Amino acid sequence: MRFLISSARKDLLRRLGDPVALLMWIGVPLVIGSLIIIPFGGADSVPKAHVLLVDQDNSLLSGLLANAGSGGQLGQFLDLEKVELDEGRRRIDAGEATALLIVPQGFGAAVLEEKPAQLTLITNPSQRILPNIIQQGLEMLLEAVFYLQRLIGAPLQQIAGGPPDGGDFFANQTVAQLAAEINQTLQELQGTLLPPLLQLETTVEQSQSQAAGMPIGFLFLPGVLFMALMFIAQGMSDDLWKEKTQGALLRLVSVPQRPSLFLGGKLLASALLMAAVTLVGLLLGVAAFDVPLARLPLALLWCTFAGTALLAFFLLLHVHASSQRAGNVLSTAFLFPLLMLGGSFFPFETMPDWMAELGRWTPNGLAVAQLKQILTGAPDPGALATAALGIGVPALAAVLLSARRLSRRFIAA
Repeated sequence: MRFLISSARKDLLRRLGDPVALLMWIGVPLVIGSLIIIPFGGADSVPKAHVLLVDQDNSLLSGLLANAGSGGQLGQFLDLEKVELDEGRRRIDAGEATALLIVPQGFGAAVLEEKPAQLTLITNPSQRILPNIIQQGLEMLLEAVFYLQRLIGAPLQQIAGGPPDGGDFFANQTVAQLAAEINQTLQELQGTLLPPLLQLETTVEQSQSQAAGMPIGFLFLPGVLFMALMFIAQGMSDDLWKEKTQGALLRLVSVPQRPSLFLGGKLLASALLMAAVTLVGLLLGVAAFDVPLARLPLALLWCTFAGTALLAFFLLLHVHASSQRAGNVLSTAFLFPLLMLGGSFFPFETMPDWMAELGRWTPNGLAVAQLKQILTGAPDPGALATAALGIGVPALAAVLLSARRLSRRFIAA
């Protein structure tokens, strides 16, 4: 037991003596995770286009256009603000809006009389997606106006022309005739548009995290945590070669202790280091996503166990490599596919079904899936026990094989 503790203490001191490597193991996953999460905007963020509207027409139609973004579902994606022309140009030049839309004088009359009219749209070049959405929306609006004119253009033109002989009102007979004409057109379209021939049915599938009110950034938290743990596991396993080149493993031969205790010390040191890193990550999750503190002890225990098991697999790769360089290549070839499939780069909820199903059977994928269940407050004891066996039993076999290889060929090779 004393040799085990001494071996673990030695590895911890070596890690603390190389803070740059330690920061790299922790910092790289944090940077990658941040770069992935930031574009999603956080909890319930919805991209919203800010459009400056210059209404030079002040007609009924331009007023309807100005009120388009004031409410309803469209208001969730569009923030429409009426401004004067000089202010609008100044603010779009300063990049303070997504686009500037100028409605010219005579726009309403031109639409009703089916005459040419030009809308001016100036977009913000620093934005990519939202200006395209605004442009596509205007094109759809023009298409709708075109077909509206084809259907009831004649009555609209008569209305736009106003009462005959300079009167203030249409005659009752004329109003009835216009209303009947529009009504007749709508009746003819009843079999096509009312109801429409094509119907779109949509369903929203929510992950358990989303159903529990968790933001999308929460989906990345378990994967980013295990990305950090896997970087630590890879670095700690590479330490075997450093100790070999420095002669530390040769001195192990003269010590009356089993190599399995030496590996056990390395696993113990890694477990303590992983527990510290996991605790910091989980506390960040508490602060950012309101994860209840009561869920942290089990999550901390699970991450420490699974991370240590992952180290056992990396140790097995290194003791069977022909050189330190070969070990690094082999462990890297093992690391990044597992990160890709195991939910670190992309959550399982965003993967194709076949890839997510495959990823959940990888060692880190099993661990990520169970950690997510723990953090959402819905762990299944049976599934957790199965995952622990699925990770722990192969890891124990990897430790035994590594100890056997270490005592026979690795030290003397």
